[in-house]
Amino acid sequence: MTRAARRALSVIFLAAGIVFFAAEAAVDAFPFTTVYITRPGRFYHRHNCIVIRNGRPIAISVSNAKEQGFYPCRKCEPPAW
Repeated sequence: MTRAARRALSVIFLAAGIVFFAAEAAVDAFPFTTVYITRPGRFYHRHNCIVIRNGRPIAISVSNAKEQGFYPCRKCEPPAW
């Protein structure tokens, strides 16, 4: 997507009173979005989260992470649904 197209989308979303990144919203709209957990952690993370940088992250879907009792990380703010 070009810079002009992104700017046009952000203007449209801001005009509608919705402030978010359209690309992230589209990716995060699915419960099968991949997130990462570490053992013995209690949180799930995005792939680029600084918290899991030195660990051995395990890929898992958001729905499975929530079913297993994990919470979204407060630093990287992965999808919470």
